[in-house]
Amino acid sequence: MISDQWIRKIGLFIYNEDEALDLSQFHVRFDVANADGEMPNNASIRVYNLASDTVKKITTSSEYQNVSLNAGYEGGNYGCIFQGQIKQYRVGKESATDSYLDILAADGDYSYISSFLNESVLAGQTQTQAISSISNAMGLPVNYGSLSSDLQHFPSIRGKVRFGMARAYMRNIAKTLDAGWSIQNGVIQVVDNKGCLEGIAVDMNSNHGLIGIPEQTDEGIRVKCLINSKLRIGGQIQIDNKLVNQTMQNVSNNTSKNGPVQVPAQVPYNSYRQLQPLAPLSDDGVYRLFVVEHEGDTRGGPWYSNIIGLAFDSTANITLAP
Repeated sequence: MISDQWIRKIGLFIYNEDEALDLSQFHVRFDVANADGEMPNNASIRVYNLASDTVKKITTSSEYQNVSLNAGYEGGNYGCIFQGQIKQYRVGKESATDSYLDILAADGDYSYISSFLNESVLAGQTQTQAISSISNAMGLPVNYGSLSSDLQHFPSIRGKVRFGMARAYMRNIAKTLDAGWSIQNGVIQVVDNKGCLEGIAVDMNSNHGLIGIPEQTDEGIRVKCLINSKLRIGGQIQIDNKLVNQTMQNVSNNTSKNGPVQVPAQVPYNSYRQLQPLAPLSDDGVYRLFVVEHEGDTRGGPWYSNIIGLAFDSTANITLAP
C-alpha cells in the first residue's frame, strides 16, 4: 500500500567471497537497466564523499569485484534490484565540496563474454539437459520460468559435439523452444515467450505506487511507479485497462455500395499494415514484464521504476521444466 512507501531504504554493498563493504549510509544515486534480453543487465551507481583512503582501497585493488544494490521502503517492497560484477570505477568531483565514486557494473558479464563450451554429447539428451550443461559451463544456476514446448522433453536422435561460445548454444536452444533467456541477478532465466514466471502479479494502481497514466505504445504498455523490488523480468503486473491511455487505428478497408469504409481494427503486435503497430492490451489486464528500469537518489527526487509490459495469455497451459 502507498502508506508503506514513504521512508526510503537502500542497501549498497561491494564484496568478495570473504568480505563486504557497506556503503548504504552515504548519499547514493543509481540507474539500473534490467531487460528480458540476452545482453547482461547493467547499473551505474554514484556514491558521494567517501574518504580518500576508502576510495583508494576500493579502486586500486581487486579485493572487491561484486556489487549488490537493494532499494525500496522501510514499510515494504525492499529487496535486491541489481547484483553483478564491477566493470569500472570513475573518480571525480561535482563541486568544490562534493566528490564521487562511480561504480559501473554488469550482471553475469564475465560468464556471458568468456564461457566456452567444448563437449561431446551422446544421443538421448533433452533440450533442458542441454541447458543445464551449458549453464554449468557458464558457472551460473538456472531458473526455468515456464516452458510450454514439448520439445524440451524430446531426446536427441544422435550424438553431437558442442564447440564454441556457450551463449550462442543457449541462444539456439531458446529459439528452438520458442523461449527467451537472460541473466537476472546471477541466475540464467529461461521463460517461454507465451508464458511468465510463477507468482502473483504485482498490482499497479495509485494505492500501490502508480505514478501518472500508463500508456499504450508500439513497444508495449509503459508504466511508471515508485520503486518496487518485486518487479521482476518475466514476472507479471496487473493494470486496470481503463487507466491506460490508448491509441486506436483504422486499418481495415471494406467497401459498401456507398464507397470505401474504414473499420477500426487492432494491429497485432510485431506486424505491419501500413501503419505503426501498437502492442495490444491484455483482456484481463495482466502483462508480462520485459523491461524494468530503476532510478533513485537517496537525497533527491527520483525514486522510480519504469516498466514496459506486453500482453500474454495468462490462462495458457504452461508446463514447468524439471
